[in-house]
Amino acid sequence: MNRHQRYGLIHKGMKAKLTVELGEFTDEAYRACLLRLTGKASCKEMTDSQLMHVISHLQDSDYLTSIQRPVVTTNPLRPTDAQWRKLAALSYAKGWNGLKDAALTTFVKRTAHVSNINFLTRQSMSEVITGLEKWSDDDDGS
Repeated sequence: MNRHQRYGLIHKGMKAKLTVELGEFTDEAYRACLLRLTGKASCKEMTDSQLMHVISHLQDSDYLTSIQRPVVTTNPLRPTDAQWRKLAALSYAKGWNGLKDAALTTFVKRTAHVSNINFLTRQSMSEVITGLEKWSDDDDGS
């Protein structure tokens, strides 16, 4: 993998990370996050080992994975991309580790009665999202 491919991976992972954590991707937030991780605000200033450190961090945090959610489909019964993003954001907001967290899997099993998160339909995904939102509201109100 050459440097430019590493830049692309970092940009892709940071975009996912900042969108989930902050709700938006801005250049300022991107550079601030790079600065926190490596002491450099630009990928061009980083050494190869620093680039790989950022990529490893993003992979460990599940922002750069080969399979982060099921394959995109045009099937109207499958959850939408927006639903997957919302579910991931709610999971991170609960302090869980995204879509692969065991706590989310358990919540999905109890709420939607499916054995695997990949078996959610658009309707059952809505039920899971609503359940997590209500749970978060209850936590905030306590």
